[in-house]
Amino acid sequence: MRKLMVLPLAGLLALGVVGPVAAAPNVSNTSGGGESIYGEWSSDTTYGYVSVGNDSNYGGFAEIYQESGTWVECATGAAGSGKDAPTTQDTTGGGGDYGFVGTRTWGYSDGGVNVDLSRRLDSGHATGSIELSTATVDECAGDYGDDAVPEVVALDVSVSAAGPLASFRDHSTYKMPSQFNGHETYRGKERAATGTVSAGSVIDATFSNANMYVVTWSDHSNG
Repeated sequence: MRKLMVLPLAGLLALGVVGPVAAAPNVSNTSGGGESIYGEWSSDTTYGYVSVGNDSNYGGFAEIYQESGTWVECATGAAGSGKDAPTTQDTTGGGGDYGFVGTRTWGYSDGGVNVDLSRRLDSGHATGSIELSTATVDECAGDYGDDAVPEVVALDVSVSAAGPLASFRDHSTYKMPSQFNGHETYRGKERAATGTVSAGSVIDATFSNANMYVVTWSDHSNG
């Protein structure tokens, strides 16, 4: 099963841009920021993750995923998993394809989630609504859950600090003499956490690992 790796990068948050505030036709100054919570949970037959955040320009967003079931070796001639399907199983040997059998739940929210992190990331809370789909899947039989019907449910994510507060900062510069000069500053804080997530009546989980993030950035270019 392919897991997401969360890094404290500006790409984690669809950071808003304020500007350009130009001092001259070829001068641009932009900035943005945001905060987010990411958590994962897993057991022998279940894996899930949730990512919620607040963007300085676009507001709140969320993504959630959970699968409960097993990966099995399909009988010869069965449909098997699609070529891009993730797997947590060793698929070497046996001569057959592997497919997932169980349930998958996924959902997204664009602007429907509020995120509140304390100043030193001692705690965090996200609430709102999310469009959630749940499907029964049997990839060996060619049933990938394409007929899942979405519903809007309540989303609640709550975390508390489980490690020290860490800070990070980066600065980059790009220059072409007499043509272009640009530099970007990126800084933020992160903290490991424990907590829970619930989404409607389908997902109710305790995180096996989680993190809180706050990030800001600014960019200047001239050329």
